[in-house]
Amino acid sequence: MPLAASPRASRAQVRCLVVHDDLELRLRLASLVRRAIPTLDADCINGESFDAMTSERLAQYAALLLVVEFNLRDPLADPLSRLALARERSPRLPILVFARGGDERNAALTIKRGANDYWPVHSVKIGELTLALQPALEPTASNEPEAVHVTTMTIDPGQRPHIGGYFPVKTLAESSGSIVYLARKNDLSQPVALKVQPLKGRAPLPQADLQRFARECELLSSLNHRAIGGLQDFGVTDEYLYLAQEYFPRRSLRERLKKPLSEADAVHYARRIGTALSVAHDAGVVHRNLKPSNIMLTDDEQLVLIDFGSAALGLGTAPTAYSSPEQLVGHEPDARADLYSLGLVLYEMLVGELPGATLPRLPQRVLRYQPLIERLLTQEPADRYPSAAIFLDDLSAVSAPLRTASE
Repeated sequence: MPLAASPRASRAQVRCLVVHDDLELRLRLASLVRRAIPTLDADCINGESFDAMTSERLAQYAALLLVVEFNLRDPLADPLSRLALARERSPRLPILVFARGGDERNAALTIKRGANDYWPVHSVKIGELTLALQPALEPTASNEPEAVHVTTMTIDPGQRPHIGGYFPVKTLAESSGSIVYLARKNDLSQPVALKVQPLKGRAPLPQADLQRFARECELLSSLNHRAIGGLQDFGVTDEYLYLAQEYFPRRSLRERLKKPLSEADAVHYARRIGTALSVAHDAGVVHRNLKPSNIMLTDDEQLVLIDFGSAALGLGTAPTAYSSPEQLVGHEPDARADLYSLGLVLYEMLVGELPGATLPRLPQRVLRYQPLIERLLTQEPADRYPSAAIFLDDLSAVSAPLRTASE
């Protein structure tokens, strides 16, 4: 990432520290800092010098920029050892990690170990770095950013709202009505996915909708099932609706569907989604926004359904390609709408694409699932499966030959 030199005149005495053994990379990051905030300067040292640095010396810096190598030759070496050392010596110091060879799981682990932000070293954006370094110019302010006052229906992704003590670290997803952040909170050891939806600029929410939102979130918080993503916190402020949900560092089903699924995987995933819906529906909770991007994969290739509560108020949940016919015309959906969406997801898993306006016949290799698909995707809710449990029974019966062949 070639960086142009920045003038050094009129610099303040506020300085940050860049640590890595590669001198050229250190200098490039220092130059990037100066471009991000012209009044902030940077010192550059190697890892050995940093290891010998005292806590008092480290406390003189406004921020630490630490380059971490995740592709270490020694499998027993801890690539985050210097991060742990820095956090031990200076608990309040802003630490920004720039990774070489890392992935999403490394990012989550880095945040858990105490970093304030994380980037792959060759994909740093000036705007994000500016935002991350801004608190370094205000040493007397709180470590947490002040609340962002949103006056429009959308959130500026360059701003990070302070809600309930959560510190948004990185943007995970955006829509026209909401943003999902990777966030941390002081009293939580694990990072969370914080979904934020602005309320200012909208018509006042009816009290009945707020009560329903709170009721469904409380129900979800009480559901303890491995197929449903944990809802850890929720709330409504004067400016925001927010939910803190379990964070899954791996990909979603949407990413997985970029490659063909085997019949066995499609059936396994459909059974998992159906189980999650059955548990939620039995508790009186309707998802309303079932789609592949709301279905996450765990490390052991299990599926977890997320984003129940954020659909409760219908905020930021415009009709999608997976919405039921009744949702498309503005009717209040019930559990059968979720089953219609499941039918579309199952079809896509079996075929590799969504059906057109007229439901086509499945390929011969998966034709046995045609009756299930047709019942799930019936236009009239009354003609669909009455419950996810009955769908699961039919799925087990139809897929029995598949299980027998694998035994």
